[in-house]
Amino acid sequence: MSATSNKPPFYDDYELKVVDPNWLATRVKPKRHIGLDPDLCILCRACEDVCPWDCIYMLSPGIVDQTEGENLETAAKTAEAIFVIDDNECTRCGICVDRCPSDALFYIRVGDQRDKAAANE
Repeated sequence: MSATSNKPPFYDDYELKVVDPNWLATRVKPKRHIGLDPDLCILCRACEDVCPWDCIYMLSPGIVDQTEGENLETAAKTAEAIFVIDDNECTRCGICVDRCPSDALFYIRVGDQRDKAAANE
C-alpha cells in the first residue's frame, strides 16, 4: 500500500516577484504576516512539518524560472532554499512561529519595515 500526499502538485514554472504591500493590506485576514530571518534559519523544515494547513514549503531554488529584478535573481540563485507560505491557505495560527527552534520566524505587520526585534515587541 503506498502512502498518498495531501500536498498540492509542484510546478516548475514559478516566477519570483515582490509582493505588493498595498495588496496585502486589503486582505481580510489579519494584517500581520509571517516573516523569515534567513540568517537564523537552519533549514530544519520544522515549520513545514508542523503546519496544520500544509501551506509552508521549502523549495529548491532551481524552480525559479524568472524574477522581477536583478536583486531577486541574485537572491534566488544564491539561496539554499526558497521559503514559501501560501497566503491563501495560511490562517496565521502561529504554530510555525512557536515551533521554529532558531527563532527565524516571526510576525510582522503589512508595510512594517522594522527589524525582527521590534516586530516582536
